[in-house]
Amino acid sequence: MSSESQPRVAIITRTKDRPRLLQRALRSILAQEFRDWALVVVNDGGDPNKVEEVLAEHADRLAGRVRVLHNQDSSGMEAASNQGIRASEGAYVAIHDDDDEWAPEFLAETVAYLDAHPEDGGVTVQTEIVFEQLTENGREVQERVPLEPNMQAITLVDLLHYNRFVPISFLFRREAYEALGGFDESLPVVGDWEFHLRFVVQHRVGFIKGRPLAFWNQRRDASGSEANSMIAGLADHHAFSLQVRDRLLREHAQANGLGPLLYERELLGFEMHRLHEHLDRVERELHDLKDMVRESTLPGTWRLRRGHRAVRSLAARLKAALPASDRGRNA
Repeated sequence: MSSESQPRVAIITRTKDRPRLLQRALRSILAQEFRDWALVVVNDGGDPNKVEEVLAEHADRLAGRVRVLHNQDSSGMEAASNQGIRASEGAYVAIHDDDDEWAPEFLAETVAYLDAHPEDGGVTVQTEIVFEQLTENGREVQERVPLEPNMQAITLVDLLHYNRFVPISFLFRREAYEALGGFDESLPVVGDWEFHLRFVVQHRVGFIKGRPLAFWNQRRDASGSEANSMIAGLADHHAFSLQVRDRLLREHAQANGLGPLLYERELLGFEMHRLHEHLDRVERELHDLKDMVRESTLPGTWRLRRGHRAVRSLAARLKAALPASDRGRNA
């Protein structure tokens, strides 16, 4: 702990009836090279006995640095995050869910970054998605995939499209969190993305690129309490993502009027129409090329035919990916 007896980092772990995953999360936290932290475990509607049993196995190493909150009923992910943060102390905050993991250097490197960059409200790190299948003796790793391998910085323009970083990869300042009013508890899913959007509007977020320091574990086929909220609730993610976008768009219209939005929609429709025309032209040219190839007796004709099929297939996929409603400028 720091000399002021207050930890520098507050770690919040949300859990519900996943004792073996909580066990792994505690090992991840206890393995941190940076030691000035305290942990709040929010048991959000799960069996309290299971949580206490897991914590008891690490009682010596957690002594004096863990607090447990048991909710009789589940309050939801974002409410649990807010609850844990309110019950904690520390200038920096991290959400370490029970099914994810950190590299041992995660806190050391992110704390050092924020100490060196007082102008930044938070920092995120290179993250790896780990597809796993839980077994009786642990897990079987099926695949490892870098999350956003080409990302160089956290920008609002990228974040508007979808969430570019996940809670396990993010360390942020408590004062920034408090100024934003915390997580939106009305959202059962996508609450982290909505919080990140508001965060990036007001604060810069640094990015530590390089080897992965955070591991976002996913279980494609798991069900019940050990399923991922992202995979199990994919339909909800889509629905509430649209809800967030619509709300923010309405707020923008209320503040700035509909004029800019109507202009941007018309401009986008015009550009999409031009792109469709260009693809139509490419398709016609490919058709003409195909006719020429059929009539040709020159050596290498089979190569031209194969190349034509590949290019035409690509053009068709590009065209299919575009919204057909944008063909007309007044759609």
